[in-house]
Amino acid sequence: MIGRKIVTVGLSLGLLLGSGGVMYAAADYEGHWSQKPISRWLEKGWLKGYADGSVRPDQAITRAEFITLINGFAGLTAESKVKADFSDLPKTDWAYEEISKALDAGIIKGYGGTIRPGDPVMRQEAAIMVSRLLYYETGSTEVLSRFSDKDQIAGWSQADVAAMINAGGMRGYPDGRFAPKQAMTRAEAIALLDYYNVTSGGLQSVNIGVSEGLGSFEPGAIKYYNNVTVSGYDVLLQNLKIFGDLVLEEGIGNGEVDLDSVEVLGKVIIQGSGDPSVKLKNTTLNQVIVQKKSGTARLVTEGATSVKAVSVQSSVILEEGEGTGAVLTDIDLPSGLAAGLVVTLNGNFGDVNIEAKGPILHLQKGSIRTVKTAASASGLKIELDEGTTITQAILNTSTKVTGTGRVLDVIVKEDE
Repeated sequence: MIGRKIVTVGLSLGLLLGSGGVMYAAADYEGHWSQKPISRWLEKGWLKGYADGSVRPDQAITRAEFITLINGFAGLTAESKVKADFSDLPKTDWAYEEISKALDAGIIKGYGGTIRPGDPVMRQEAAIMVSRLLYYETGSTEVLSRFSDKDQIAGWSQADVAAMINAGGMRGYPDGRFAPKQAMTRAEAIALLDYYNVTSGGLQSVNIGVSEGLGSFEPGAIKYYNNVTVSGYDVLLQNLKIFGDLVLEEGIGNGEVDLDSVEVLGKVIIQGSGDPSVKLKNTTLNQVIVQKKSGTARLVTEGATSVKAVSVQSSVILEEGEGTGAVLTDIDLPSGLAAGLVVTLNGNFGDVNIEAKGPILHLQKGSIRTVKTAASASGLKIELDEGTTITQAILNTSTKVTGTGRVLDVIVKEDE
């Protein structure tokens, strides 16, 4: 069965929206339209007020603060590899890393070199950020005709505002306005995330077992989750965006896990023992970590698949299917691994960086752009089958190369 739990985003929100006392004697939210969501978040400990006991629901929230809320909601906790470069955001700013995360996730884009972190976030800007976060499909903007100020909604935000209205996440005001350029208040920010986090279930973490499926099986529809754990075999994940990690546990054994049109912003971790097969079709992954106790995992890519990095900590077969090319761009064998692990490659690969002692790198078919070894990679063996090519090998230790394949350029140097 699928176990579900709501993402507890309240810690980030509580730290962001004020510090100090947890008593709310001022109760400045009583009778406010947002009293129910604010009360719910206070009761859960997800929200803390100011030292005077107030919550200040009608105070504007800045772009940096709202971005931080979204990151917490989406579970974007890992440090971003992409670093923000905006003229109005020094690296010492408290929001620098949060904005970098949102930039990497495609939630924000900036304003031609600036990000305006201290400006209040406008309602139409908030609509765009959440729409991007949830990968809403944008299309007809006909729904905007219900608002008396529809002409004030910027062209660049209309599709996303319409998507948010259609999804029920945002509404207009009683007087018929949407107020696209109005600053979003703290209450509105809480209510907006409360809708997704509580009312509609929000981003959940799930565990799925043997012969189960997860995601949407309707073309074009996407389902969103925080962390996903697979504890069984013969599992299909389809049309998913996972903001946290995907963990393939011991229970997959020698079975198969298929990912079709899946995006994982965190890590994919392959554990357990046996010889499982993981098929990736039209899938985008940031990092795959193979850390099995025994056996050999097999990863097969198909279609428009992209994997930025693979950390090999146990034996693995990496294979490109037809129609893909150089989708596994960065393969690392870190130091400290048991000697003798075997990495078998079948396809066209980018960079292979080897620090492990005594591994076997077997290129069955295709090519590797660069193989780079550290001094710790003593005892490395490279096996090249007929027709295979390594464009460049940068060697910092003695390496044995066998087979009929070719190494086009060899650089022997001391380890840096």
